[in-house]
Amino acid sequence: MAGRRTLILLLALGILAVTVACVPACSWDWLPFGLGGDCRRSLDEDTLNRLSLVMGNTLAMQPGETWEFSPGVVECCYVFEPVDACATWSVSPTEGATIDAETGVFTVDPGTPSGKVFMVTADVENGRRLVSADVYVYTPEANPLFGVWREEAQFSCETDEEVAPEERIGELVFGADGSFSVTWHPFEIYKDYWGTYTFDRNQGTLDLTGAEGNYVPEDLDGSGSWFIDEDGHLVLRDMWLGAPRDASGIVNCGHRFTR
Repeated sequence: MAGRRTLILLLALGILAVTVACVPACSWDWLPFGLGGDCRRSLDEDTLNRLSLVMGNTLAMQPGETWEFSPGVVECCYVFEPVDACATWSVSPTEGATIDAETGVFTVDPGTPSGKVFMVTADVENGRRLVSADVYVYTPEANPLFGVWREEAQFSCETDEEVAPEERIGELVFGADGSFSVTWHPFEIYKDYWGTYTFDRNQGTLDLTGAEGNYVPEDLDGSGSWFIDEDGHLVLRDMWLGAPRDASGIVNCGHRFTR
């Protein structure tokens, strides 16, 4: 009996010693009798430090939509790979959206207005790291610009008639977070230039500001007017998104885009 007690005591002391030495970096899969708790796997430091919740750390959602968050890492520049990690989930503010603390399932309430912003946070391995992402709520009615557009035509400054672009813009992107980007030849995550935008639905004005990036045209004129025509095209007037690289130097006074 005494020998058995001594063995149990030594086992307990051994577990205590390893626990003190290991926190928080060890895996607890080896612990007997379920002593490892619910989180049976600990991430290595490199994976832990690279964790994010979504590409770009922002997500656009409409009222009533649901998204299941998962910790992950970005591999090869543009691929989001989920990671099997122990996390407890929360959202701030709590009014207008809910999240399941265990599964990360996030839902925007149907009545949440466009423009509302939420911060979703994953508490990884009981405080070992906090990872957050912003969720921007939008509606097509409140922000008709949102989404990805491709150029179809331009408008001549002299005649105001439609003309064929020398080189079509492959992507004009408006985000729910107030960001925009312009790219002539989209490839993976490459963009030519980007910045922020503001618009007025009633006055039909649009301003693109803070342009920076890999290629910002010198002839960029980011202020003008906009409207959505009867066919769903985005029409930009009295503004110019710039000439592409090695272009002839022709400057026009507007663009027409389609989704």
